[in-house]
Amino acid sequence: MKKLLGILLLYFLCCNVGFASEAGGLKKSGIDQKCFDLYTKEEIFKKKFLLKAKNRALGGVLVTYVGCNKYYDDWSYDYSTYPDIDIAHELAYDGCVTNEMKKYKLTGCHLFSIDDVIVWGKDAAFIKKLEKRLTKKLKLRPALPWVYNIASQAADLRVKLDESTKYIFSSTSPSTLKKLIFKKKKNIPNIQKGEKYSQIIAGKGKKLFRSFNFVAEYEDDIKVEFFIEYEKDKEDFEKAKKDAEYFSNMYGQMPHFLKRYNKKIYVHEARGKDDGTWWVDGDLSKRGFHINRSTCGHRLSKINYSKCAVIMVHELAHVIHKDTGIISPSKWLKAKKLDNKKYCSKYAKKNNFEDFAESLVCWVFVNHKKNMIKPVNRIKIYKFIPNRLKFFDEMNFNIYPL
Repeated sequence: MKKLLGILLLYFLCCNVGFASEAGGLKKSGIDQKCFDLYTKEEIFKKKFLLKAKNRALGGVLVTYVGCNKYYDDWSYDYSTYPDIDIAHELAYDGCVTNEMKKYKLTGCHLFSIDDVIVWGKDAAFIKKLEKRLTKKLKLRPALPWVYNIASQAADLRVKLDESTKYIFSSTSPSTLKKLIFKKKKNIPNIQKGEKYSQIIAGKGKKLFRSFNFVAEYEDDIKVEFFIEYEKDKEDFEKAKKDAEYFSNMYGQMPHFLKRYNKKIYVHEARGKDDGTWWVDGDLSKRGFHINRSTCGHRLSKINYSKCAVIMVHELAHVIHKDTGIISPSKWLKAKKLDNKKYCSKYAKKNNFEDFAESLVCWVFVNHKKNMIKPVNRIKIYKFIPNRLKFFDEMNFNIYPL
């Protein structure tokens, strides 16, 4: 299935725009006048970008990157409206480089506009000043949920490595969970609905989240709150307790470096309407993520348990990527570039952030669960993303209890 990651990844394939004499780069505006003239002749800013800047979903900031081929007879662009300027830059630039350059033979991808301002030909100081002003406005706008949809994982290399990966985690794998404590019932207003994938990607639908609140305590003084949803007039505490035990044990199996930063987990009631969507809160400072319970199926299923544990690694990778300061964006992008457009999975091609999460999952597989993967498949990952693997190796992560 080809599903966009909602507002997060608004890859827009159209004609072609650009810049030709230089390769471009992240946050580097274009200077090629001939390409700019071609672009303005088509009035793309007025007809496409300006309209999107005025109607951006969920209050995001529009960032556009464009490119031309060397003959100036073809052009293309990509953009993002993510409500964080730095993330929007990376999504738009990554989309232009990954999807547009090869398809339209662009000579580079250059920054064209931010919000409703054309920055082509402007220096770094101008761009920095503009972004500082926009950042203040963005703080007043609503956050965008980070979406992860299992349905789109069907063709993943890492999911299809071999049958043994279905059991990479099990309920009996080592866990650092010490105790689980029930605190109280808690009603939380304005929680994003997760019954339908389309609701998540559009940021539509809020609900009163009726829940049993548990606190899980782990080794090294790590604590996480679990909110287990129940339907109105169907307060089944024993069922909620089993779910809390299930997911708190799973969380304790996560590598130490991942679980130390996350603070909250919302487990949504399975109502038979969702398609397996998990997502990280759009406001990453909240450090929490949402689970659709139906994804994990029957608690006794070993395959379902392992599948959900692997997705949990993926979600926690999103949390550390942008909200902890431990990941260097420049070093990560350099490692990615050195791997020359090779990826661990098809889902990783969606954008830079899914690539980070998927690559980290593969790193966990080949380095710390290698006995679970056939040698031929480990070699594939080593061959495809050696520099990303090296990047994670050099982080010296504490991967206990793996």
